[in-house]
Amino acid sequence: MRRNQGRRFRGWLLLVLVAGCLTACSALKPKLDPVGGQSKAPPRKVVLPSVNYQGVFCYLHNVRWPEETLAVIARWYTGKEQNARILARVTPNLRANDLRKGDVVFIPRELFRHNVPLTHSYARKHGKTPASAPRPATQTAAPPDDDFPEDGTRPVPYGPRTYPD
Repeated sequence: MRRNQGRRFRGWLLLVLVAGCLTACSALKPKLDPVGGQSKAPPRKVVLPSVNYQGVFCYLHNVRWPEETLAVIARWYTGKEQNARILARVTPNLRANDLRKGDVVFIPRELFRHNVPLTHSYARKHGKTPASAPRPATQTAAPPDDDFPEDGTRPVPYGPRTYPD
């Protein structure tokens, strides 16, 4: 019996030593404290270009995608599509119904709600859909004409008609 107890003691001793070594090794690792106590980097602050136009402080939005409309831009930056009319009035030389890549839209500071630039996925989801190609008209069979003679000859377009007896 005594031999059995010695083996058990050695097993427990080995287990305690292994656990002690693991904790000692982890204690030797240098601990890196993040700056400011946060584990994540702070979010990058995006600054939109701005201008003071006729006494109104405005942020500038550059049109980058064909799906963008004035309503989509107003919805993204101000939260309401109805503000598209205000954006059209504030922005000089704006073709409201025909925005193109490179156009600049002024967004008044008082209406501004979202300070991140418009994303392409949002413009695709809420913007205009590209014009689909016109589908060719389906050809339907002409209805049977009762004016054809029964003998299979072609009818004569002018002159008197002859009907079989």
